[in-house]
Amino acid sequence: MKQFLAVLSFELTNYFKSKGYLITTILVSALLIIGLSIPSFFDMSNIIPGLSNNSNISDTIDTNDISEKEDKETFIIIDNENIFEDLSILELSFPNSSWNKVDTTEECENLIKNGDAKAGFIVYSLSKYTYLVNNSNFADHNQMVFENILTTLNQKSYADTNNLNFDELQSIINSPVESDVTVLGEDKASNFFYVYILIFALYMLILLYGQLIAVSVTSEKSNRAIEVLITSASSNSLIFGKVLAASISIFIQVGIILTSGLVTYSINRNAWNGLLDSVFNIPSNLLITFALFGGIGFLFYAFIFGALGALVSKTEEISSSIGPITMIFVVVFFISMFGLSNSDSPLIKIASFIPFSSCMTMLIRVAMGTVANIEIIISFIILAISTILIALGAAKIYRLGTLMYGNPIKLTNALKLMKKNKKV
Repeated sequence: MKQFLAVLSFELTNYFKSKGYLITTILVSALLIIGLSIPSFFDMSNIIPGLSNNSNISDTIDTNDISEKEDKETFIIIDNENIFEDLSILELSFPNSSWNKVDTTEECENLIKNGDAKAGFIVYSLSKYTYLVNNSNFADHNQMVFENILTTLNQKSYADTNNLNFDELQSIINSPVESDVTVLGEDKASNFFYVYILIFALYMLILLYGQLIAVSVTSEKSNRAIEVLITSASSNSLIFGKVLAASISIFIQVGIILTSGLVTYSINRNAWNGLLDSVFNIPSNLLITFALFGGIGFLFYAFIFGALGALVSKTEEISSSIGPITMIFVVVFFISMFGLSNSDSPLIKIASFIPFSSCMTMLIRVAMGTVANIEIIISFIILAISTILIALGAAKIYRLGTLMYGNPIKLTNALKLMKKNKKV
């Protein structure tokens, strides 16, 4: 135990002193803090729909005064049918805008291309128009607003032609429908986002830290430092210390990042108008499942990466050594992505009991499928026992591999040597 704690402390110190680790933790946390604090200092309502206009500046200055000082956006309209007799309706629907009529399409296009107008509309009838814009983008809501105006005018024209009361017609057309949704099983719609983010995060963390563990083992072997370590500490203490140190460091890193995001959002929640509540309100059953299966699954793969790193003597040979397990893990990731759209398929059910894939697929079944508690327990027990067996096997491979230099050792040959030594 003393040897294990010494190795664990040494490896943790190396992680915490690593510039990459510190920069990543500080940078991501800082970006979250700054990003989530922006709406408290600047009005983002024009960029992010749904945000309240409650910045510190807008609380003290009348918004009408601000809009008057801003440059108005110019729009062009070609209305040969004289559908818009009064352009004031457009100016009311498009805040802080001015409208000019032209007669030809060429004139309209030139004004837009030269930057003298933001966009233009060619109106053919109450149900047909052409929208002209120099560069289109996702945040352009001009078409939607203009179509709403045309729809209203079309309805008014129909009411006048047929001697109908326009207000009554509007109330019938726009009458609200009340509805309630009772979810008896899993809320797949809201859980999809959570599961996707959690699975992708686990995928990146296992690949990144798994390779770091393999590189760490190979680096010690390449500079012969491992010879001293093996004689002063048991192989179990060395491999367990390395893997658990990586696990603890990643849990601390993720914890710091998540805490910074949660605390910052809770402080600035009013500025966000509660827009991100659903993002941070992850169901407790998902968090518990992710913590258990994700944590043990990380250890499962970490021990494998550590053992494979001991089979080579040069860092440039690591990619060939860890290639097979990396490929298996990538296949597991794609199976999980498939499971997001078909969580109750036989493939996902089988995969949820296989240690290589249960860390991801069981999370999908809990969030979006139908799974009994006994199935979750059985799957977790299988994963935990498999991780213990993999850890013990990794310790033996680690000791065998670290004392053999030269050409890379194939995993099959290492297993044969272990079996042979056991008989002896």
